[in-house]
Amino acid sequence: MHKRIFIAALSILLYSLPAAAQPADLYSTAHAWAAAPVLHKVPAAFSNASALYLADTRIFHYKPEGKNIFQYNYTYRLIKVQDDKGIEMFNKIYLPVYPNAEISELRARVITSAGKVMEVPESKIKEEEEDGRRYKLFAMEGIDKGAEVEYSYVIKKSPGFFGSEIFQNKAVPYLQARLLVVTPAHLKFTGKGYNGFTMLPDSAIGEERMLAGYGANIPALDDEKYSYREPFMQRADFKLSYNLTGNKEVEMYTWKEFARKVYPNLTSFTEKENKAVARFADQAAIPTGTDEDAMISMLEDYMKTHINVDDKLVSEDADNIEAIIKTGNTNNFGATRFFAALLDNKKIKYQVVFPSVRNQLPLDEELANWNRIDESVIYFPGTGKFLQPSGNIFRYPYIDPNWAGTRGLFLKGTMIGDVKTAIGKFDTIPMEPFDMHAHNMEVYAKLDATGDSMIIDSKQILKGYGALYYRPIWAFLPKEKQDDAVKDIIRSVAKSENIQNIKTENTKLTDAAHNKPLVISGTIHSAEILERAGNKLLLKAGELIGPQEQMYQEKPRQTPAELQYPHILYRKLSFEIPDGYSIKNPDDLKINIQQKKDGVLTMGFVSDYTIKDKLLVVDVMETYHELKYPMSDFETFKKVINAAADFNKVVLVLEKK
Repeated sequence: MHKRIFIAALSILLYSLPAAAQPADLYSTAHAWAAAPVLHKVPAAFSNASALYLADTRIFHYKPEGKNIFQYNYTYRLIKVQDDKGIEMFNKIYLPVYPNAEISELRARVITSAGKVMEVPESKIKEEEEDGRRYKLFAMEGIDKGAEVEYSYVIKKSPGFFGSEIFQNKAVPYLQARLLVVTPAHLKFTGKGYNGFTMLPDSAIGEERMLAGYGANIPALDDEKYSYREPFMQRADFKLSYNLTGNKEVEMYTWKEFARKVYPNLTSFTEKENKAVARFADQAAIPTGTDEDAMISMLEDYMKTHINVDDKLVSEDADNIEAIIKTGNTNNFGATRFFAALLDNKKIKYQVVFPSVRNQLPLDEELANWNRIDESVIYFPGTGKFLQPSGNIFRYPYIDPNWAGTRGLFLKGTMIGDVKTAIGKFDTIPMEPFDMHAHNMEVYAKLDATGDSMIIDSKQILKGYGALYYRPIWAFLPKEKQDDAVKDIIRSVAKSENIQNIKTENTKLTDAAHNKPLVISGTIHSAEILERAGNKLLLKAGELIGPQEQMYQEKPRQTPAELQYPHILYRKLSFEIPDGYSIKNPDDLKINIQQKKDGVLTMGFVSDYTIKDKLLVVDVMETYHELKYPMSDFETFKKVINAAADFNKVVLVLEKK
């Protein structure tokens, strides 16, 4: 961008900011505030909002002081409140107080709907602690409908060279949002806007360099069913990329540099650690000749059975392997490091992978924000599968489903002379195939001898992620709690306290390795799904598939549909028709909603029935082949979800012949 154009854009961007052309004065907050404030009119598009950010400005100033650089974060907000909910949201302001950071120049006031200005005196600003966190807290006295809340403050802290600022939330839209990063001219930051937020190219002005961004008319982004909102929020990321006093061509803080620095920390071990790992691995008693796939599974189970992983564990020895074995405790980083050592001991080739997380802000392959790296998994080139060292309930090849179906940074180890390092490259972390995940049912129902109750033989067959979240019942709960949990699962078919013949199969966490189906079965004696109405019987047949969720969409959909994992649900329902009765409305059981693309069923709910020799058999197949469905498919997706809910409401009418 031409420099004059940049400066013109910047001057518009910094409208109402303190001394925009003089960065040294950016924190003179008195200049930012109107001496005689005038209430603002709300655009029609936001007239129904409970509150509206008229302005949200954030400035990050990297300022040399002697031989050091400090970061000054300036925040200015002006909010219009329009109803009781808006008043409730902003009648108290909480500002987090972080360790080794100073808050100064804190100022706040309310401009009432009548135009009266009510300053918050310094004596009313309190510091409190809630849930282990400290806050500056102050009440906005005088706030009423139509009032405006205005506050600003400065935080001084040690510099951070990665930033991410979000300008969208669930409840409050933004009329204007502004971002400015100011640095000494020799430090060049790179920025990127997402989902409509605009970042301008940087420009040097005098002895300082500015990187600016803006957004306008940003709607609130609601939580929606079957969606992850975080990746769709308007935001800006920025990072330090070049020190122009050094090598101007070499970018700093890249993903390749991250890989080179992190990999040795994860995969280099002392002689004492290697000896401790060897003893631990020997105790796993893995038979000679075990293939790689089985060995990985056995190593993981032995480690997770003997080592507790808690990422809140703070200790100097949390990632020291000798200490981990001695205490039986580690954190996520230590778990990955420990498992890498076990793999080295068994000479199993692997790569450390840092995944994006689908329900969080994703990693960006173009702009390396190291602060966003939080989770790690292990990839095995020999099997093409993944393992999550930190997840106690997960077993190979299943990792947290929100970490799959993403792109991740793969660290492929190599040696340069005697130095251990890695090549970092982004690649896909695939989800296990959709037909590996299922929650299937086989139900056989008949009237009991009294004719007033049902005997229901129920079998639930769970596979993949469908089983994964149930198996911890048998791994971590005491026996009496296990029994209660199993009965609750069986009761999803029909409510009853009379459950007999309970049986479970393949309950071990390691049964995930070969996707052995978890089977939970029992006989339910229940009157809940049967009613008499004169000479008729009313059978709530639809309830036999368990509770279903109905999907309403009163507001326009904002985000595409996304599942935790793709899956199928096949249910076979059988019902013995009592002697002398016939079903008057069997066609109510027939539903057919499907979507196919290129001959592949992408989603659908199909139910049909047969009646033969007094036996009604209903086949129900619900399919979600994809992990994500674009906005263009949303209406069909909603119909499929609601079809299950509609089936759930089907009541069969049985009349005497």
